[in-house]
Amino acid sequence: MKFCTLAFVVVVPALLAQEKQDRLVRNTEPLAPEQEMKGFHLPEGFRVNLFASEPMINKPINMAFDAKGRLWVSSTVEYPYAAAKDRWMDKAGSRVKDSRDAIKILEDTNNDGRADKVTNFADGLNIPTGIVPWTKKGHVSGCIAWSIPNIWYFGDVDGDDDADVREVVFGPLGYEKDTHGMCSSFRLGSDGWIYATHGFNNTSRFRKADGTTLELHSGNVFRFQPSGAAVELWSAGQVNPFGLCWDRYRNLYSADCHSNPVTQLLKGAVYPSFGKPHDGLGFAPVMCEHSHGSTGLCGIVYVDNGTWGAEWQDRILLGNCVTSRINQDQVTFTGSTPRARERPDFLTSDDLWFRPVDLQLGPDRALYVADFYNRIIGHYEVPLDHQGRDKERGRIWRITGPVTGKPAPFQPERAISLIRRKEVEKASLPELVERIRLCPKEDPTRRHVLRMGLRDKLRTGDAAFVSARLLNESQKKVVDDVVIAVATPSAAEWAHERLGNEALSFVVRNVSGTRLEGVVDSEVMNGNVALLRNVYEALLERGGKMPQSLLKRASALAEQLLTETEKQSADWSTIAFVPHPSTESPWGVDERKTTTGASIKVVTSLNKSRKTPEKLTGVLKSRPFKAPESVSFWICGHIGPPKTKPNGLSYVRLLSDEGKELKRVLPPRNDVCRKVTWDLVGFVGQTVRLEVTDGDAGGAYAWIGVGGLVAGSLSLDSFSSEEMRRDDLKTLASILRASAPIGLRDRLRPYSPEVVKIAPRKPQPELNALIAGRVDRYSKLNPDPKRGEAAFKAVCAVCHAIRGQGASLGPQLDGIGTRGLARLMEDILDPARNVDSHFLVKEFTLRDDSQVTGFVRAELGQSWVLVDAAGQERRISKGDVKSERLLGVSLMPQGFGQSLPEPLLADLVAWLLTQ
Repeated sequence: MKFCTLAFVVVVPALLAQEKQDRLVRNTEPLAPEQEMKGFHLPEGFRVNLFASEPMINKPINMAFDAKGRLWVSSTVEYPYAAAKDRWMDKAGSRVKDSRDAIKILEDTNNDGRADKVTNFADGLNIPTGIVPWTKKGHVSGCIAWSIPNIWYFGDVDGDDDADVREVVFGPLGYEKDTHGMCSSFRLGSDGWIYATHGFNNTSRFRKADGTTLELHSGNVFRFQPSGAAVELWSAGQVNPFGLCWDRYRNLYSADCHSNPVTQLLKGAVYPSFGKPHDGLGFAPVMCEHSHGSTGLCGIVYVDNGTWGAEWQDRILLGNCVTSRINQDQVTFTGSTPRARERPDFLTSDDLWFRPVDLQLGPDRALYVADFYNRIIGHYEVPLDHQGRDKERGRIWRITGPVTGKPAPFQPERAISLIRRKEVEKASLPELVERIRLCPKEDPTRRHVLRMGLRDKLRTGDAAFVSARLLNESQKKVVDDVVIAVATPSAAEWAHERLGNEALSFVVRNVSGTRLEGVVDSEVMNGNVALLRNVYEALLERGGKMPQSLLKRASALAEQLLTETEKQSADWSTIAFVPHPSTESPWGVDERKTTTGASIKVVTSLNKSRKTPEKLTGVLKSRPFKAPESVSFWICGHIGPPKTKPNGLSYVRLLSDEGKELKRVLPPRNDVCRKVTWDLVGFVGQTVRLEVTDGDAGGAYAWIGVGGLVAGSLSLDSFSSEEMRRDDLKTLASILRASAPIGLRDRLRPYSPEVVKIAPRKPQPELNALIAGRVDRYSKLNPDPKRGEAAFKAVCAVCHAIRGQGASLGPQLDGIGTRGLARLMEDILDPARNVDSHFLVKEFTLRDDSQVTGFVRAELGQSWVLVDAAGQERRISKGDVKSERLLGVSLMPQGFGQSLPEPLLADLVAWLLTQ
């Protein structure tokens, strides 16, 4: 089940009433179905009636109609806890002792629009979700459904609508990490395959009939033959898809609880999923650029083909179980490319226990809505055993629309399957290349389908590349643009010849073994550490080792850079800020905008490669130089939170040879650089020096940056060079960690990857008191959402995104305001309390007994990509791992929220509660 996957975040008095209404744990009491129905609001011309409710059903999840017009429903009372194995009645888990979970058949025998007959087709189940009626030859009726731990076939042999047969189609599959991220939304396609979603965080391994396997981790869409003879990936990526539907052109769409409300799913395409890489072609086009204010979208239908008349043609309806609404989008096409335009909500409810988790259009052209009716919908928002979770009530609503109209005319250019057959499969490689070259930019979906077709043709082997070599130069560039999605030795040879170092990582990962050492030895030149790093990481993915020739080259390069560092008499030196000395220098190089709109390089104490950079302090001191007539530079940065008195702890100053201060300027309290010019006519010829000081150890608004220095012979360029050399040495230290001679290893130790320790959690009573105090004092601080938005951009957006703005290191936070004040304070001040298991930190012990901690962002071949507590990526070879263990903590630093000044934290919460 996939209601919403939120892991971290963060009202002004005027918003308190709304906050009480929208919190995920509703503070109202349940209503009878008739009372709930009175609070529904629908467009003119639509009517709603109750189709079924408790005690006929309990907690509906997925629905499907059979050929007789009967509604099949999967219902669960066990959720969110999977039944323990000691309750399984057999090894496969076909029945669970004392479970009320079941697949039910609902029938309206007198055609009054309300179910009057219910049959338990399969009972004793374990959180059943996806369901689709399908009957084996010789059986009277049957269905295929998910129930932990398998995809099952349930068959009725004797015609009493009670499953006599329970057979495993595929399994066991993943459910252990997350019972809202399992297989669901089963839909029988016109091609005879069953289409299904695979949810967040779990890993499932399907064993195919030929003995090969298909592994799915977290969000994906797949399809399988009902007999179990075949299973294949349809599209990769997404975070937590839940709900599938087709339009009249047989284009497939899904809802997604976390990454995008509506996605058109192209066969073989890849979609974003928490920083996972695409396939080399780039992510497939996005059709929806709004969030509907929630990350809890469940269930989707496409209204077209005259279902409700011309006015309702090409509408998508989505269940929003967080906001208790059914959202609406209107779809328009440019060629084959759909766009979703947000329209007024289709249904709103006065009763916020209304939780629409699945939608289906019935054979009577009515919309059926599965209502999980509950006080609590979130999976992580409160403890799983929270007593407020309702276990009895559930409803299914039937909504009828206007008189049906005529089907709209069929437009072939909108049908992706026709494009694939006519323009891809039947085309020769040169014809397909030319179609890609001439494809209009306004139709990115068609272009992506054509490019995927070219990718598939190139995967067929050497003959395809022989044909490609006969193309003209403009056509070969089309192949260049696709080739890195073709992971074959032939593709690697093409990329090596035509793309050079630009595709070096791809070449190293895929070139034949006999060519490997020759490729890396010829391409990686002395002094190019970036290329060396690319080769190293590609070899990790391949499961290979660095050739001795490259290790020798890396050692020689490290020796050279270390010698340069030790000998250099730099223009700049770094010293500690004595009142608050840091254990490491804060200084780094970044790009910043100036007031003129141009970008310049600045030396800054907001060094993103450091852990909690704004807490670090230090002084950057220049060598002595003769004062010219003037000195100018650009300065940016902050000296305390906005609207507070400047603390004056960060500044740039000019000192005489005797240490007397001649000039001083403070940061402008802005991320944009402002120009400063000092008139030094009275000091010309005297020996002076510059100091850039960050003495502010605060956790936010505590940094300074300086660039564009014009001061006689003095320049900041040498610092930039030193910083680049330091980064190169860090890369080389990682590469040579196990192979450098002992003397070189000792010299590289200061540049070796830091082992980031995860802070232990504070005692719970202390944290509970802290959270309660912050909640109690919140409204008295008069929090300002506008200041809170700026705070989010400064301290949160490095990991989280809202409305597409920010990074995807941590969970997307659209709709986070529904958590309410107390829960947001809890999430920020105690991030490990309710952390999503996907973001729990792992500790790896390597074969040299060193340790690495972080969460696994991606698995690339034979390597893991980890993100540590400083937000830095690191790759480790699976072959180097001796052991691993899961730590019960979040990657978000335990003291993060506590480091924010209380007024700033209140501002941040005020803004988040509006999201």
